[in-house]
Amino acid sequence: MKVFGNGTLTITSVTEKDEGDYLCVARNKMGDDYVLLKVNVMTKAAKIDHKSLSDHKVSYGGELKVDCIASGLPNPEITWSLPDGTMVNSIPQSDNSGLRTKRYVMFDNGTLYLNEVGMREEGDYTCYAENEIGKDEMKVHIKVVVDAPIIRNSAYSVVKVPYGETAVLNCSAKGEPTPTITWTSPAHRAIVPVSDKYQIANDGTLHIHKIQRFDVGNYTCSARNVAGIDKKVVHVQVLVATPLINGIESSGIIRKTVVKDQRVLLDCKANGSPLPRIMWVFPNNIVLPAPYYGSRITVHRNGTLDIHAVRISDSVALLCIARNEGGEAKLQVQLEVIEGVEKPQLRNPPTESIQLTNGILTLNCSIEGKPMPEITWILPNGTSLLRGTTIFRFNHRLDGTLVIRDPSVSEVGRYRCVGRNSAGYVERTVTLESNRKPEITNKYSSLVSIINGENLHLNCLSGGHPLPKLTWTLPNGVVLTRPQTTGRYSVLNNGTLTVQRTSVYDRGMYLCQTTNEHGSSSLSVSVIVIAYPPRITKGPAPVTYSRPGVAVQLNCMPLATPKAEVVWEMPDGLQLKVGVQPRLYGNIYLHPQGSLVIQNPSNRDNGVYKCTAKNVVGSDSRSTYVYVF
Repeated sequence: MKVFGNGTLTITSVTEKDEGDYLCVARNKMGDDYVLLKVNVMTKAAKIDHKSLSDHKVSYGGELKVDCIASGLPNPEITWSLPDGTMVNSIPQSDNSGLRTKRYVMFDNGTLYLNEVGMREEGDYTCYAENEIGKDEMKVHIKVVVDAPIIRNSAYSVVKVPYGETAVLNCSAKGEPTPTITWTSPAHRAIVPVSDKYQIANDGTLHIHKIQRFDVGNYTCSARNVAGIDKKVVHVQVLVATPLINGIESSGIIRKTVVKDQRVLLDCKANGSPLPRIMWVFPNNIVLPAPYYGSRITVHRNGTLDIHAVRISDSVALLCIARNEGGEAKLQVQLEVIEGVEKPQLRNPPTESIQLTNGILTLNCSIEGKPMPEITWILPNGTSLLRGTTIFRFNHRLDGTLVIRDPSVSEVGRYRCVGRNSAGYVERTVTLESNRKPEITNKYSSLVSIINGENLHLNCLSGGHPLPKLTWTLPNGVVLTRPQTTGRYSVLNNGTLTVQRTSVYDRGMYLCQTTNEHGSSSLSVSVIVIAYPPRITKGPAPVTYSRPGVAVQLNCMPLATPKAEVVWEMPDGLQLKVGVQPRLYGNIYLHPQGSLVIQNPSNRDNGVYKCTAKNVVGSDSRSTYVYVF
């Protein structure tokens, strides 16, 4: 208490004990005077306002923020009790306090805050408000929400991989928190994420390099987090290709006539998976493996038999065998060595024209000579067929005849039969003509969809001899003729229309039309161009709290077609553009996926940060207020 010269009485820090009657007396020689004052001390017990009555659910790894606003006279002191009994108040923790307590922050208004919530933060939290008059409490139950892992397309599946290739086993999972992906081999051993044999990508995909037969079996993908586990089994099969010799499967027989003292090369090129082992078998079961190097006879690594200065006694039957794990193929060569040579001669006219018919079409080519000429058919597209070879619907028989099964307009054109031996060369030409209108061999059974910005390819395959006229009519009515290029549009020689860098204005109906003297055919294709505006699926919270010096990340991940451009606007109005490479602007780090990281925040970084995603269709934005305390 203090009495001033003017008679004023001052009482500091009033309490209940100061309540009562106060008498002020004034006295001098002339007499006394007094006044009685009654003092009542106003008090109010501590009370928590707006008590939370329901449970709070917090995502695993998210932020926990619980308010506890209390009133009272004098102002109540607020403390929090954690699930493990630890007490937290607004007094800063000392350096030697527990790590658990340090993770919590209590603001001056009584709000309890924690980032990166884990399972141990689940439980009952109690807020206590107390002053000299009374106390109050509020209990809040915190439930940490987690989602057990779920593997997409988790059904048992079989993956077939060619021998020696790379097997790709997919395993993507969702869950909260993000599941950890591991793979187990058929031997029930954990697969190391990175090795010469295996590689596990960030999305959980397993790559098995140079697959062998011992890699066959069940591979198990496990997705784990604190909420549980999910598994997926993928069975890997290794495909082996039965050997082919010179493009022929199983057994084949060829005749080879050569002149005495010449060099002869007999091809035995084998394909298969794994690569076949090749050997040549001579009479009396003499076996020469590839490679083999003798004084007169050589077997090259590719299987070719090389005989120098052939003799009459070399007129024998030879057998080439190619073997691998998938089986074997054989090629029998009847080698004939003769004394003289004769130039190849045609038994048929050198030129002939025939009409296209249904069923089986036969093109004759009979050539004689010494040694026996090697006959090759050359198709209109330039493909060469040796004797005994079959490709698609074409079969070159051993007698030199070319057989075409179920020919169509696409097979119309000029066919060349070529006969060669050491003495010379002869050629016969057969022209296959069409008496039909042109056919378009490809069809479109549904809409063609393409993403905005990608290149569009529309096929209109129509052959013939002569080549029919072909045009494409665009949705805007423009007509292009084969071959032609106009701006972004091109019609290739094969009839394919290409549109570079499509946009939404390229949608609509495209019409291809082919015409010859017998009629015309058409093909219509409806094209849609896919594009949608950006939508930010993972953005920052409205308010982001951070401690000084503790890096804070602001997410901004948009979905858009075409890809959206992301720009961050700083509190001072500066705009930062996200690029394909990480960028650093002083204290600010920009991730290529759109996130912004304040690496060493301080109160100077407080303010509104705005993320905007934009493409040709539209835009989306998110804002957050960063508060560094």
